[in-house]
Amino acid sequence: MKLRIVILTVVAMACGGGGGDGYATGTDNGPGSGAGAGGGNAAATATVTMSQSDDGYGTATFSFSPAAVTVARSGTVTWSNEGRSGTHNVTFAAAAGAPASIGNMASGSESRTFNSAGTYSYQCTNHTGMNGTVTVQ
Repeated sequence: MKLRIVILTVVAMACGGGGGDGYATGTDNGPGSGAGAGGGNAAATATVTMSQSDDGYGTATFSFSPAAVTVARSGTVTWSNEGRSGTHNVTFAAAAGAPASIGNMASGSESRTFNSAGTYSYQCTNHTGMNGTVTVQ
């Protein structure tokens, strides 16, 4: 009986019992989309929603959700605007390897592929405080 317990423990450890859960904090887009502490496998794709909410005092607040995503090198991020949250854009900070910015869009979605590792900051220039980052592993 002791031998079975030892074997099961070894098998469980070999299958990733001590690693991450496949999610990167704050960048989670669902199963397999992040790079967990023990996973090391960034997602090939991520989706960011452009959204609007009410701050409780009648003032609209705008955000990218999630604000931070992680993808693998040559991964693709899609920004989606469902049309209910105004006109948004995705303007990347000047950085080597940053893709072309996305112009104003009131609805629909547009994607960019990231070929170089690094962290790329972006903002919607129409709405102060609407910022995000893409980390490419």
